[in-house]
Amino acid sequence: MATNESNPPQPLMRRRGGRANTARPPDGRATTLYDMAIVAGIVAIVTGIVLATLFVARGGLDANAAQTGGPAAGQLAQAPTADEGRGIPHEPFKAVDPHLPAVPDGAVKHFEVDVYEHVTKVSDDLAPLQVWSYSVNGVEHRGTGASAPLVVNLGDDVRIDLLNGSTSKMHVAFPHSIDFHSAEVAPNKAFVTISPGEKHTLRFKAKHPGVFMYHCATEPVLLHTGAGMVGVMIVKPRNLAPVDHELWITQQEFYFGPEPGGMPDQFKMEAKEPDVIAFNGYARQYAKAPITVGRGERVRMYVLNAGPSIWSAFHVIGTVFDKTVIEGVVGHHAQTINLAPSQGGWVEFTLDQEGSYPFVTHAFADMVKGAAGVLRTEHAGGPGE
Repeated sequence: MATNESNPPQPLMRRRGGRANTARPPDGRATTLYDMAIVAGIVAIVTGIVLATLFVARGGLDANAAQTGGPAAGQLAQAPTADEGRGIPHEPFKAVDPHLPAVPDGAVKHFEVDVYEHVTKVSDDLAPLQVWSYSVNGVEHRGTGASAPLVVNLGDDVRIDLLNGSTSKMHVAFPHSIDFHSAEVAPNKAFVTISPGEKHTLRFKAKHPGVFMYHCATEPVLLHTGAGMVGVMIVKPRNLAPVDHELWITQQEFYFGPEPGGMPDQFKMEAKEPDVIAFNGYARQYAKAPITVGRGERVRMYVLNAGPSIWSAFHVIGTVFDKTVIEGVVGHHAQTINLAPSQGGWVEFTLDQEGSYPFVTHAFADMVKGAAGVLRTEHAGGPGE
């Protein structure tokens, strides 16, 4: 399949009452998610007036949408199928390696985080869509909706250089930012929005161990996170015992608009109606190609629920978690871990018999949307063996 390098992202599309609306990108002046409280109300009022003016001027509001703020219940756009998406240029699928990357060398852990807006698939069954992602130190997960992880040790000094599209091949058309839940910094200085082509540097010390979310904090935050701008930063305790396998799993939602290859649907995001819920950016990728571990080997899985809105009940079928460390709380003998959007932690376990062990969100209505994979021992054999 062809890549989308000749198919840059189109302006943001929203559908109301059967019409498509186009919103201009914000201007180049830096803004932040965290405005001072004294001006927050003014900003909200002005923004509402501007958006309403733009929508009305462009014929985007029918009477029902104006009263309800979006499509009526049951009228959300259907996700276009894979057949409907045939012929849309997009990146070919490439499986995401779930093995945890190493901590970078050097006294200061330096990460160059770049933004790219791309057309990809996140499910075999559905058409391509536009996704906004982060690369980390040159690692891009094109062909999926995953953003690369960052890994440091507790107490490390961290430097982040955010580039909002370093080259034209990143196809960045909108302002973006980055917010690290692992950082203790002044957000109005550290998490600023930058225009396409700009760079911003932030520094912090990793003072707390855990599995932390990072994400775009540019308004509307729901759209940016729902379009894919989420990822995981893992801060490892320095006394963490060695294990045979360290794996990272990020649960993430995708919301399709009506047009194959088009923008995700913000109305679906507001309604909490994702079309796909995936691990590491692609539905069921580890069910089709299971992750291999050895019988009796100790496995540690770092799990983040990046949302933006659906809870996760992470479970590995056929085993019990010997140890869990979730949001700083240590537990033992657990069947399932419960993660709200943005929460994370790690679980440790062994697989005692040869076989295939599915891992899922145990909220089954969400699992069937793609949040399922398999751990398979080296000598699993076939079904029933």
